[in-house]
Amino acid sequence: MFTRDIDDAGPYDVVGDVHGCFDALRRLCADLGYDSELRHPSRKLVFVGDLINRGPDSVDVLRAVIRLVGEGRAYRVLGNHDDAMRGWLAGGAEERKLGLERTIDTIEAQPDSGPLWTQIRELFNTAPIVLRLDSGRLVVAHAGIEEKMFGCEDDETRRFILHGDEIGKSPEGKTLRRDWAGDYRGDAFIVYGHTPCTRPEIRNNTVNIDQGAYRGGFLTALRWPERVTLSVPSGFAQVKAPV
Repeated sequence: MFTRDIDDAGPYDVVGDVHGCFDALRRLCADLGYDSELRHPSRKLVFVGDLINRGPDSVDVLRAVIRLVGEGRAYRVLGNHDDAMRGWLAGGAEERKLGLERTIDTIEAQPDSGPLWTQIRELFNTAPIVLRLDSGRLVVAHAGIEEKMFGCEDDETRRFILHGDEIGKSPEGKTLRRDWAGDYRGDAFIVYGHTPCTRPEIRNNTVNIDQGAYRGGFLTALRWPERVTLSVPSGFAQVKAPV
């Protein structure tokens, strides 16, 4: 599925790249008014992708999201790390990267690994690339989406949404990406992540809510329709992890 449209106005809490930081997810949800099972009487969670890898508890994150999606209490879009898992499950040996090997080994060590793999495959195979909520007023896409890409389902659009617009490398080897949000002028409010930022700044009807939870930053949520953000320190840092 490339795009999923949901007319429901919410309210929603869109959560940035979790990357296996389950403790931070629990604390963030508690601050947002969710109970210990990550349930809220009136709000739903939306995950911006990259549920797994790099952080300490990818399996716990997967179990929670599988349950919440099954209960109709959460939505998710595919991130590039999730897509790597999806590709590996489809037989792509070259996708065993980005910290995926450790995640795979941890899942294999679970006593219920067989049924769990089935649930993980379903979670990622049915995840949309783009999620449009509140009759299109709110759009969630992992690395963002330009207005001209709405409705497009070609490979280049998919690459942009999952990886951003990569324009080269810095002298230190860091991936450089074009700041597409600086030119965005659309009516839909776009929430994205993928590239860690110092703080979640709303500009041009967009907001990046990835604050590098896996590398000692914050896990952040955007509340909709309030358009305010809330963050908690992740309490975890993976040293020298690539972007």
